[in-house]
Amino acid sequence: MFHGTWGYIHHPNPTLLKSLNHSQLTLQAYYNALQKVPSMKISLDMFLPTPEEEVHWEAVAKSQLACVMNKYVGSAAHPTLAIPSKPPPVEEIDCSAPNIEMLKLMSASDNLAKGAGQIIEAILLQSGLKPKDFMARVQIMDGDLGTCKNFNSQRALRTPTRYPEHRLNNMCFVLGASHTLWNMAQNMLNSHLGNPSDTHDLGVWHYLQAMGVPPDKIIPKKDFTSMIYNIKKAHEASILYCIRVVQKTEKAPVPDVLPTIPTEEWNRIVNKCYSQFFSPQAQRECSKEESPKQHAFLIRLHDFATIVEADRAMKSGDIGRLMSMWKVWSLMSQALHGLVNYRTYLSRMVLQLNHVLPPDMSKLVRHNLLVSPSGRKDHFTSKDQHLETQNFWLKVFYNCSGSGTKVARLEEMFLLNMPLSPA
Repeated sequence: MFHGTWGYIHHPNPTLLKSLNHSQLTLQAYYNALQKVPSMKISLDMFLPTPEEEVHWEAVAKSQLACVMNKYVGSAAHPTLAIPSKPPPVEEIDCSAPNIEMLKLMSASDNLAKGAGQIIEAILLQSGLKPKDFMARVQIMDGDLGTCKNFNSQRALRTPTRYPEHRLNNMCFVLGASHTLWNMAQNMLNSHLGNPSDTHDLGVWHYLQAMGVPPDKIIPKKDFTSMIYNIKKAHEASILYCIRVVQKTEKAPVPDVLPTIPTEEWNRIVNKCYSQFFSPQAQRECSKEESPKQHAFLIRLHDFATIVEADRAMKSGDIGRLMSMWKVWSLMSQALHGLVNYRTYLSRMVLQLNHVLPPDMSKLVRHNLLVSPSGRKDHFTSKDQHLETQNFWLKVFYNCSGSGTKVARLEEMFLLNMPLSPA
């Protein structure tokens, strides 16, 4: 086996570039924005939802209720007059196919600060840029949490210095959307999982075990797709229970054929279910001391709703909806155990995109976090997940070739043409 680092170069959409003010994309504009950081006062309202975001969150919660209604309860007589199952868009990204060039595999590893510096040198060699040209422009780079930490360590080791190519201040690292989703979802699922060895424990493991998922398979190792799917199943089951409580049919059998419900009654059920279980007033009126089970249930509904919304926002290519969830997670991560680094880096990224960077530079970064590899609407994915897909095909080609694989040929021929594989 060989170990190393792999990456890509993403050329921004020309249509997006034409809509931006290029004077806000320069290195000097980036430095001017960073100079305001030491004197910037960080307040709680920078992370709290705005009135518009609160109204949109209500539409998000009702859209999740509407999805479960259509799937398990019944359809509205007039769907066009019913509460929609998809929330209104906020800031959608152009679904044009991205222009992504894969880099060669680099023998350096990004697991250490020294390796992070070697990777930057390898990128310089592959791009053909001289160090002074590379440092003369803003370099926006995507990476997981570990890569961002190691890069910051490397930059701290090189500071202070009089040479611009040593400072690395022109590089702006952004967390990958999928890795952020996976880590936040895994932590929230663990916090609501409960104790499977205690039959009186009413954690989420109880729901999933009733649906055929054993406790040891709820969070499979390195299978984040299955983990997100399990969260969706548990969330839909919880919503279905809430709807049946509103309908007063908790013990009634599920019909084989879903009925058609009058639109007014259909909307009334959704609105009442939101008011009783999802609204802020419902959480305020539920006492943790008097009814700890109901309190934990309402908290889980909210937490899982943010995960489902973030996943749907990523697939639909709506970076505005995703940014709203990141703001919420920035506050939630302060209380969740095991997210020490995300408490800092996720909050830093939210502040960077919303309050530090120039508006057009922030828009350029936001609109390049998600891509639609096939160029189809509602088929978006994050770039870090897209790279994981390419990495999967790399391992397929390597394993199928056997131990006699020529790594040099793999680097020169296969890696650069990996986007041609049937992803």
